Order: sequence, then C-alpha cells, then structure tokens
Amino acid sequence: MDDRMRQMIEAYIPNPPDPSLEMSEYFYCRSTSSGDKIIRVFALDILPHRDGVEYGLYQKRGGRLCRIDTRGDGDRSRGAPMSALYDNYQDCKDQTHYMYERWELLRELQQAEQEEP
Repeated sequence: MDDRMRQMIEAYIPNPPDPSLEMSEYFYCRSTSSGDKIIRVFALDILPHRDGVEYGLYQKRGGRLCRIDTRGDGDRSRGAPMSALYDNYQDCKDQTHYMYERWELLRELQQAEQEEP
C-alpha cells in the first residue's frame, strides 16, 4: 500500500469497524425535525440513480425489518448513497467520508494489509 492510500484511510476511515455489526448493517445519520440521530440500518435494496447507486435502508423494529425514509420527504423510492453509510459509530458521528463513495475499498485494503505477516 502506498502513502496516498494510507493518508486516505486515516482521513476517511480513522476508526476500526464495529465488530457487532451484522452483514449489510451500517450506521446512518438520520435527520429528523428534532435533530440528527445515528441509527443502525441494513442496506438491502440497490436502487439505480442518475448520480450512481443508492441503497434502500431498513431498520429492525419489533423483530422485523421496516424500510425507512432517507430523505425526510416521505419518498421511499430513493435511498442513501454508500458515502452516507458507516461501519463505525464515531466515524458516522464525525461524517468522515460523507462525500467519498469508495470507502469500503479502503477498508478492504486496510484489512488486507493488517493480515499480511
């Protein structure tokens, strides 16, 4: 891994992934009328969008998954971009990669380097 990649990892994903997250589960900052709230969500639907790909988000409620409104306008046909999803609570709170879609690739590179002897 080169120095540029290390700098990007430090900037975009400074904290390690939360081991308690399940597969396809992320932290998401949901804006409400009473302020922002960080919630755990599952990114399950892939929604093509003119600017790329968005993901339909679901939250566990009462033992089942319920689709959530990510735009605050009642439009559930749109989702959230990968840049709005985080694998660490503190990174989500700090919005470390808000405009960077490919942060998961950085995480893979980081983990691969840590596994090398």
